[in-house]
This record gives sequence, C-alpha cells and structure tokens, in this order.
Amino acid sequence: MDAYPAGEFVLPLFPLPNLVFFPRTRLPLHVFEPRYRQMVTDALETDKRFGIVLLRPGWEADYFGAPPIYRCGTVGTIEQAVPLEDGRYNILVHGDVRFRVLDEVGSDPYRTARVIASPESQREATEAYAQREWLADLARQYIRYLPEQSAVPEIETVGLDSLANALIMSLNLEVEEKQKLLEIDDLITRAEKIGAELQNRVESLRFLAPYRRENDPSRN
Repeated sequence: MDAYPAGEFVLPLFPLPNLVFFPRTRLPLHVFEPRYRQMVTDALETDKRFGIVLLRPGWEADYFGAPPIYRCGTVGTIEQAVPLEDGRYNILVHGDVRFRVLDEVGSDPYRTARVIASPESQREATEAYAQREWLADLARQYIRYLPEQSAVPEIETVGLDSLANALIMSLNLEVEEKQKLLEIDDLITRAEKIGAELQNRVESLRFLAPYRRENDPSRN
C-alpha cells in the first residue's frame, strides 16, 4: 500500500459534483478553475497529493463557495501533469487510499481539511482470489453483451481491490450509489454488491439479446 500518514493530516480538497474516485484506479482531469490550478501547483511542489470528494446534492447554490461534501473521499497522487499555456493543467491521478474528513481548516484559495486515512479491511487471500475470479467472469460476460461499454483492462491483470473499484468507476451508476459503495469498509462486501449489479445486468442483456438481434438490420 502507498505510504500515507498514520494519524491525522491536512489535505487539500478537490470537490466534484458528478464523480466518485476510488483507490487503485486512475483518473485523467482537466483543471481549469483558478483555485484548483493553484492547488495543483502547490501539490506538485510538495507531495503531489490532494483529496477528491463528492459534493452533496444542492451544491449548485454555492459552488464557488464551500458547499457541503460527503465525508469519505480518496487521496489522489499526481502521476503526470501537463501545464498549459494559460495556467490550466491536464493531470493523471492515481487513487491511493480512502480518507475521512474530520473537519475543514481552510478555504482560501482552495478548501483544505484535517483528515485521517481509512483503508479498506482485508480478508484471507483465498477468499479475495475466489471473489476476484467470480467478478472477473461477470465482467467478461457483461462486456460481451454490451460492446459499447468502455474497456476494463484490469479484468485480467489486477487484484480484487483494483478490479472492483475500476468496474464501479466504469459503470453507469448514480453518483450517490457510487458514494455508498466507496463508503463500504469491507472490500469483499463492496465486490459482492458490484457483482450483484453486474449479474442483474448480464441476465437482462441475455434475455434481451434475441430481440436486439431481430431489430439489428446488419443481421438480416
């Protein structure tokens, strides 16, 4: 696991209205607001880390202030940063570990909070491996039925944590549902929930497949 402070620490926050970020995933971001340009600049000069959190519903009324956030987010480390001529950035962020917000300590020019790392609980390796194989098989079935679904290369190469989290990131789910999944402490339980969602989708697609073929002119 990536090194992170064992106790409380201060973390810059990057609240987003429509995205939940997970550990062991990667996220490209285009940073254009002045306050977050400064946040990226400061991060690049220190430990390259900041926290991504989801804004709570109703954020529109105070977006440029400090609207309420969910208290569980993910620490991200900047792996690549491309500064643009006008001060914007294109960055690639790696998810390190979940964190929980204890309280906010600053808002100028960007929000900062006192947080504590909150890694998922782990179980026996054999149990995690069996869960990974089940989830990987469901993912393969799902992608076969829905070729327009974005590719998930993690299916073949990574452990349960990366696979489950990458699937959640890639699936079209409500952001509040993804936030609930992020807040689950037990990795096996999270994998079971996203596996059940995949299984339901596979069964629906299997049922609809003959009708989809009948209406596809390319198969006539």
